[in-house]
Amino acid sequence: MSALTRFSLPLVLVLAAFSLGSAQAAPGDNAPAPEPAAVNFPVGFYVGDAQQPTTSHVAKLGSDISFPQGRFDGALLGLSGRVPLTGKLSIPVTESYFVAFRFMPATGTVELVPDGDVTGTTQVLTGKDTNCKQTGTNLCADSEVTAKVFVKLSNVKVDGKPLDVGPDCRTAQPAEVTLKALLPLAFPAPPAKVTTTFTTPPFAGCVGHEDYSRLFTGLVSGPGNTLTTDLVLRCVGSSGPNGCGTAP
Repeated sequence: MSALTRFSLPLVLVLAAFSLGSAQAAPGDNAPAPEPAAVNFPVGFYVGDAQQPTTSHVAKLGSDISFPQGRFDGALLGLSGRVPLTGKLSIPVTESYFVAFRFMPATGTVELVPDGDVTGTTQVLTGKDTNCKQTGTNLCADSEVTAKVFVKLSNVKVDGKPLDVGPDCRTAQPAEVTLKALLPLAFPAPPAKVTTTFTTPPFAGCVGHEDYSRLFTGLVSGPGNTLTTDLVLRCVGSSGPNGCGTAP
C-alpha cells in the first residue's frame, strides 16, 4: 500500500460513514442530519538529531545552548484545507555554560517548561515534484505552530561557586516560539530543518538569599534569540508499522 493510499484511507472511511448515515434517514424525516466524524490524524516528530540538535543562541550572551533530542506528539484536526494542528512538546533539560560580563564563567541547568499544548495550523499538500519537492515525499504539510515555554534556571554556579536562585527561577511569562516548516508526512523522509527568532521575557522568582531576577533579566532577556532544530518524522497515521497509535 502506498503512502498516499494509507493517508487517504481515514478520509475515505469518514466520508463513507457520513454517506451511509444520511442514506438511512427516510425522506421527510425531521431527525437532524448526522454530522461527519471528526478527523484526528496523528503525527509525531523527533525534535533535534545528531546532525542538528535543538540549539538556542542567546543574543545578549553570544552563547549557544544545546538540548538533547525531544519529541512532538500531535494531530491534524482535519485533512482538507487549512486545519488546526495541535500537540505536546517535550524537550529534556540541559546544562549550559556561558561567560557573564565577558570574564566570569557561569554554568546552570536550563529547562523549557511547556505552557499548554503547541497550537497552530497546517495544510496537507501532495506531489513529489510540486508542493512536496522540498521534503522528497508524496505527502507533506505546510505548517505554522507556536510553542509557549517558560525558561527555567537551576543549579547555577558562577566561577564554580553555587548561586542560590531558589526553586522557581524562570521567566515571568512564557516565551512564544513560532515554527514555520514544510513537514514530511510519508516515509522515508529527510529531516526538516527549522530556524526561528524569539524574545526571552524578563525573569522572576529567582530568590534565594537575594533576588537575582533582575540580574538574569539583564544577562539573558530580550529579542533576537534564535532556535534551530531538525524535525525528524517519527510516525504518521494511527496504524501500520510507522503508525503513532491514538492521537493525543
